[in-house]
Amino acid sequence: MRISIVLPFPVTKPVGGAKIMYEYANRLTEEGNKIVIYHAIKRPFKKSSTPVILKQLIFKLRGVARPKWFALHPGIKSVIVPSISNKYLQNADAVISTWWQMTYALNDLAMEKGKKFNLIQDYEIWKGQEDLVHESYHLPLNHLVIAKYLQQLVMEKTGNKPGILPNAIDTNRFMMVKPPAERASGKIMMLYSEEPRKDSSLGLQALHKLYEQVPSLEVILFGVYPEPQGLPHWITYHQRPTNLVELYNEAAIFFSPSLGEGWALPPAEAMACGCAVVCTDIGGHADYAINKETALLTVPGNAEDMADKLKTLINDKELRCELATASNKLIGASFSWKNSVQKLISYMQVADR
Repeated sequence: MRISIVLPFPVTKPVGGAKIMYEYANRLTEEGNKIVIYHAIKRPFKKSSTPVILKQLIFKLRGVARPKWFALHPGIKSVIVPSISNKYLQNADAVISTWWQMTYALNDLAMEKGKKFNLIQDYEIWKGQEDLVHESYHLPLNHLVIAKYLQQLVMEKTGNKPGILPNAIDTNRFMMVKPPAERASGKIMMLYSEEPRKDSSLGLQALHKLYEQVPSLEVILFGVYPEPQGLPHWITYHQRPTNLVELYNEAAIFFSPSLGEGWALPPAEAMACGCAVVCTDIGGHADYAINKETALLTVPGNAEDMADKLKTLINDKELRCELATASNKLIGASFSWKNSVQKLISYMQVADR
């Protein structure tokens, strides 16, 4: 098939939602499909004081049409276009976008541009325009979601059940090298982000509380942002690490204090690498984090509860290893890229619009 993938902007740094779309692009290409990725400069309901032509020139000079942080298959065409419209998109068999604003652009495309798919990767109301987000679910497109809680949300808003297309983990890359039992129980890993929804500041508060009770604590912090100031000696920071799998395999526990996620990738990657997970009880963790079976769930926004759950796993090696083993098996069995790619292809083949 000829498949167009639409992104709402040129992606100059690692972003989970874009990473998923790039993965689909690579894997669909490997299945023999012809893929073009379109990065939009202008999108519906987004105002900008900078002229589109100037933005396009800046992006061209920066050479960001192909992301530097992700290895796209050489057979993929990746371009930056002024907008997602009939003028700039080639005819195709299917076109799939992500981010709610792009659904409105897709809705205006001619049928020659392909069957239209909207991949909902989060409940995207954090920047306002809630009515427009909800209205996007009603547009006559093929709506897909990455998580069960999002499927339920769209059903409640529209009465229609969207298809589910679960995220996946590359277990050929993210794999357990060091058995959980051989890891230091007090070594914890956490993603650091300046996005308020990730609640990293509260996560650090929980870790400081934990350190008061466990002075042998070691924390591996990583992220795309510069190192936060004032980190104590027992926290090491890795900005854009190239050895992420190695870091996951060093940690005994992965900790995610997030307030909201679409389908959080790092905890699932950590599970695939043999970490036991402590994470917040939110929809974006729920598809793989089952309390006391594959993870320990904690109350969002409650640093004391987080510290208590982390301490439980530090002190109970047997429980930690049980959770790590069970979650590792779950990721391998239920969240493979092969299954998700075949499911997407099937949706594209059977859709009638």
